[in-house]
Amino acid sequence: MKCNNEVVFKGIEERAGGVFRNDKGQDVKYDKAYIVRFDEEVDGDYQERKVKFSGDNTSLFTRFKALKAYDRINLIFDVVLVNNSCKIAVVDFAPVPKKN
Repeated sequence: MKCNNEVVFKGIEERAGGVFRNDKGQDVKYDKAYIVRFDEEVDGDYQERKVKFSGDNTSLFTRFKALKAYDRINLIFDVVLVNNSCKIAVVDFAPVPKKN
């Protein structure tokens, strides 16, 4: 299932993979990922949001890197229903034409 939302792009960064120890003393491994920062308008106020996608998706990362800060984009997500939860995953974006 797909959904989308018009947002204001703020930037993208790469997060290296690694390992951390949780509160139970277990090592938890996490993979490289890209973090997209954007502002979402909610009831006339802007809230900063962050969403990540796989570090393997270098083509999407390259497209995001070509954007300028504060470009308006239509962010496209895939909605994934898993057991009793719901996750969203960034799959694409489209530039929003500038209004004259």
